[in-house]
Amino acid sequence: MRRRRRAPGLLLLPALLLSGSGCAVFGSDDVDSGTAEEALLGQRDAVAETARGLVAISHDVLGSEVLESRGGWEGCTGRFPEGYEDFRYTADVRLEAAPGSGEDVAEALRTIAEQSGYAVEEPGSADPDDPVRVTDGSVSASLMDVPDLGTVGDVLIRLSADPCVAVPEDEWQDWMSRKDPGPQI
Repeated sequence: MRRRRRAPGLLLLPALLLSGSGCAVFGSDDVDSGTAEEALLGQRDAVAETARGLVAISHDVLGSEVLESRGGWEGCTGRFPEGYEDFRYTADVRLEAAPGSGEDVAEALRTIAEQSGYAVEEPGSADPDDPVRVTDGSVSASLMDVPDLGTVGDVLIRLSADPCVAVPEDEWQDWMSRKDPGPQI
């Protein structure tokens, strides 16, 4: 009698899904509320520290002034209709360059990135208007020249923390609506 061959990976897939090893188990409520909150609040602190460093260098390079700072928890993996099952902290900081700081804000953003001491990502294109991206451990930031189209400020620094943190299912709604003033700079 001839045996049928099975693909070796197919046998492991049900075991991985059931055990939770290697893959997220959707609908699992094995998440500790305190651990999740501690991780997400830690992300907020890490983002604020990176933001303060970038703003300090921006002040030196552009003589910039902080106009606005906002932050909050952003959902990562959506579950319809419940919402998101995991979150990360994100923030935006808008800056106004000092008068006479120069018209080439894009070049100043590259200088800020280089002076930050953070890892600078090489741009995907040669377009000088593309954001300058830096990474500081688990926090990444994009520094952008804001066009003069009725927006507030000259520079936007958009920060986000990684990785996404799973929260218990009964707390999804709370994290989606949780308010935060943003980094204090």
